[in-house]
Amino acid sequence: MKKVLVLDSGSGGINVLHECIKVCPCFDYLFFADNKNLPYGEKSKDELIEITRNNLNFIKSFFNFEIVIFACNTITATTISKMREEFCNVIFIGTEPAINLALKKYKPNEILLIATESTIKNNKLVKKNFNTKMHFKVIKNLPNLIDENLFSTYVLQDYLTDELKEFSECKSVILGCTHFHAIENEIKNALKNIEIFSSAKGVANRLLNFCNDTNKNFNLQFMVSGDYLDLQKFYAYFNYIDLTNL
Repeated sequence: MKKVLVLDSGSGGINVLHECIKVCPCFDYLFFADNKNLPYGEKSKDELIEITRNNLNFIKSFFNFEIVIFACNTITATTISKMREEFCNVIFIGTEPAINLALKKYKPNEILLIATESTIKNNKLVKKNFNTKMHFKVIKNLPNLIDENLFSTYVLQDYLTDELKEFSECKSVILGCTHFHAIENEIKNALKNIEIFSSAKGVANRLLNFCNDTNKNFNLQFMVSGDYLDLQKFYAYFNYIDLTNL
């Protein structure tokens, strides 16, 4: 059974992990929540490279991963090229905003990308579309707010409605941070008749390319780098997500 590391700064990666297990229940998974360094989106590229390198070296010492999923748009945009150079025998799968999918259906001026500042600054797809009429929005500290209200995201409704009110003419929203899966309902309430594009399914489908095992009895472990109480919270959130299709 191949060993797969799924890495994020908090709960966002659990949304990706959920989709990966649903599509590929044939791996030995370790989910590592680097909550000590949350939020990634407000750190520099050099900081994130150092943090990611240290995390991978530490985890490699006891969990000999063959595949690493960066379940985070920010560390994908800032570190994946460097990590592929340094860990050349490891397969890296990144997470990127589903911009191309949205553009197949909507005009740039009908699309809103919500992401962290670091993703908008460093992601190649975002840069390519930055001079189009596509809309971009950074809601500062939003990943932290989501983690703090993981089972009661409805409390963020008024805040999100106010932050997104200028984009009422948009027809689609791209989730540029894996944390934002948790607030899909609140985004839909803030922007009526909106279609949401996420990257979790794309990540799971890429992982499927490396699944040559018919076994459907996956293994799963959880780890956190900071407050151990978050371990219980993240594990509860994993079970809170609908897993009936496994």
